[in-house]
Amino acid sequence: MKRPAHWLSASVALLAVTLFLCPKPAAADSYTIFDLGDDNGRGIYGLDTAGAVVVFQDNSCGLGSFTCYVTYVDGVAGAPSATPPDLVYDDGTPCSSTPAGFNASKKVCNHGLVGLGTLYNPNGDMNGTYIGSGDNFQFLHGGSADQVFLNSVGDFAWTDGQSEQIFEAVDTSISPIPEPGSLLLVGTGLLWFTAAVRRRANR
Repeated sequence: MKRPAHWLSASVALLAVTLFLCPKPAAADSYTIFDLGDDNGRGIYGLDTAGAVVVFQDNSCGLGSFTCYVTYVDGVAGAPSATPPDLVYDDGTPCSSTPAGFNASKKVCNHGLVGLGTLYNPNGDMNGTYIGSGDNFQFLHGGSADQVFLNSVGDFAWTDGQSEQIFEAVDTSISPIPEPGSLLLVGTGLLWFTAAVRRRANR
């Protein structure tokens, strides 16, 4: 009578591992786009991993220096400073190639992601900014891109010379990694189910 119980336990464990490791269909990330103001005499100084964008501007900001710096968090400007804030910048690096179908005026890569500013794409897609990887790119915003910055968590900042604005797209997607509490709940349920099956098999 013990052999069926062991067989059922092994089957339940195998099913749980299979479900956990099975690839899930990829879904497009969700982004919130913030307008950080015009780019006349202004530009992006840097972007950190938390998504804070530092913008420099060629006026005193009332601080007595020619250039000042303003940090934006979720589109909200902080107090101006005469010196750039001491942040760990995560701006990405230039990409070695352009994804098929796009004509990129600017491109930046970081942690497997690619951010693009495109014009007159051979694939017929609109001019503007895109983000993605491989063959999977999603449109973020129309216009152009004179500067592009991409952090390792997927936040993308750029200056749009066409509309003369500075933008940031913040990745607001929910992480697909299960929380420890969820894993504990699933594991407890599987143990209870296995114990119930074994009791029934032993009868």
